[in-house]
Amino acid sequence: MKKKLLILGAGNAQIDLIKYAKDKGFEVHGVSYTNTDSGIPMLDYFEQINIIDTEKVEEYVRKNSIDYIYSVGSDIAVPTFCKVAENLDMFHFVSSKTAEICCNKHMMRDALGKSNFNLPFMYCSNLDEAKKADFYPLMIKPVDSQGQRGVYSVKSYEELEKCFEQSIGFSKSGQVILEKFVLGDEVSVNAYVYDGKVIFSMLSDRESFNNLPGGIIKAHHLPSKYENTCTKQLVEELVSEAVSKLEINNGPVYFQIKIENGHPYLIEVTPRLDGCHMWRLIKEYTGVNLLDITMTHFLYGTVADISYNASDMPMHTEFFCEAPDTEFDISKYEKYTGDIKCFYYKNGDRVRRMNGYMEKCGYRIFAAPHRLALIGGSGFIGSTFKSMYSENFEITDVSRKSSNIVNYDYNELLTALTGCDSAVILAAKKVNAKEKQSLELYEDNIKIVENSLEACKTLGIKNIVFVSSRCVYSNSQASPIPESGDIAPINYYGISKYTGEMLCEYYNRNYGMNIKILRLSQVIGKSEGGYMTELFVKNALCGEKLSLYGKSEGKRDYIYVKDACLGVKKALEAYEKTGIYNIGSGIGTTSKQLAESVIKGFNSVSETVQLTDKKEDTSISFLDVTKAKNELCFECAYSLEDAFADLKKEL
Repeated sequence: MKKKLLILGAGNAQIDLIKYAKDKGFEVHGVSYTNTDSGIPMLDYFEQINIIDTEKVEEYVRKNSIDYIYSVGSDIAVPTFCKVAENLDMFHFVSSKTAEICCNKHMMRDALGKSNFNLPFMYCSNLDEAKKADFYPLMIKPVDSQGQRGVYSVKSYEELEKCFEQSIGFSKSGQVILEKFVLGDEVSVNAYVYDGKVIFSMLSDRESFNNLPGGIIKAHHLPSKYENTCTKQLVEELVSEAVSKLEINNGPVYFQIKIENGHPYLIEVTPRLDGCHMWRLIKEYTGVNLLDITMTHFLYGTVADISYNASDMPMHTEFFCEAPDTEFDISKYEKYTGDIKCFYYKNGDRVRRMNGYMEKCGYRIFAAPHRLALIGGSGFIGSTFKSMYSENFEITDVSRKSSNIVNYDYNELLTALTGCDSAVILAAKKVNAKEKQSLELYEDNIKIVENSLEACKTLGIKNIVFVSSRCVYSNSQASPIPESGDIAPINYYGISKYTGEMLCEYYNRNYGMNIKILRLSQVIGKSEGGYMTELFVKNALCGEKLSLYGKSEGKRDYIYVKDACLGVKKALEAYEKTGIYNIGSGIGTTSKQLAESVIKGFNSVSETVQLTDKKEDTSISFLDVTKAKNELCFECAYSLEDAFADLKKEL
């Protein structure tokens, strides 16, 4: 006779569990407050019961001789199935007391007590009590809701006053909690506990819509940017402390955490598998199947050793999100790449209102950067990138020389980019300086960027690097120049690059893309077009003199092409990042210092000669690269002398 499993809820979060139980041969029962849940047709038996109604759920268990009761992805289900299992002496991972504490935000904060990982908080049931809050900005949340319902970020009491009634309206107990708002990165931890010991813990980056309140989920990323850092060690301390204080002795645990200045703060914790299918992402990344581990432990009381080797390839879960009450158009996502792709809605279905902002309509799981398109990949930087990283990525050269592109129009790019998960936009025309300059000469550069971005949008390629230039900056400002420096393109090429940047920022804002704009300093290498450097190299090879104009007072920022490629790689690996980054040495170098580096690097007998009668550009312009160092972990690997020594090997 089949064993009977009752699952609380039958929505999208429960479908993985329903499928698992059916595959294992269970007779699967389900209850939900609604009869429209997407998982109901998959169940063997269903009855419409509110899953927070413990008495009716217990009655159903008795009446139908249920052997096991469980749920995943639902906070409000946890206290119910723990209480029913406790009453009927059925197996359950945590006590009903622990379940209640974890699912009630103010009880959870009280239980954590004085902890370095707790937040300033207070709970209240009316505005008079809320006036006492003195830790703005803050988050207001119903103490006992889920799914980001009624969650708002406020900067003042006036803002709190406007949303208070809306927030408390989502609380069954008529209370909200006010918590100090932490400005920083969001991360998640999926952990597993056995006999009070954390035997598995996976840290992931959690990407939310930054223009919406309450941390509404957009994507999850593995590995976390905090892997192999002191912050991760602190996160592990947080997990162990919370598990101990909340008496979570067995089973899966899911944490939402904010990181501020390297320090983690606990936002949410719940003793269940999460509702974002993270077990599937973790399985793809590590081979560890948390759903199977959970259910084997739950059903049979055994837990195997959890050991794994993480993939070298970053993995992501990205949700297909649409506004509530709109008609779902599945064709929008059909061309998206994905190792796993799942839709919650059929084409034409009405998107249900859950959080009220952007609702999850499905998801995909994929590796990125993995299949990489180099748009303009046969040029100077693209060719170098391919020679350096062809073993790291599956690279598609999208260029005229590769014979898959003629005009870089939308349809050509759509075909060429199909199957890729990431893209680098390198293609750009740089007209000979002796030719009469005009914007018309560079119009193709702008059109290539627009067509590339539009093709990427259609294909769901969001991890994009646009290679821009230092030429967008004014040369008359103080150095080092930060990304917020004055924009005054020094030539038409710079104008075309800055226009491309504005297109990228537009697509980031309006289409949720993760475009990184890299403003490269002057790139040196085998085929670079920096005329002075090219001449220095030519003369050094022949042992001739290197001529310097004026007094060598002007300064520029130079970067070796291999370091420029490293910057592109680092930006690609920062999947969720957006915005502008200076990529250079961060050092102002005079023409004399450049010439001496060429001579030393080439071990040349050449000497420098100062032509003081020749006019020199004495402006000083070099980049502030602090942001790239802090956010992309980018630093040049080559000094100028090392760069020229390496270049000599290739000439």
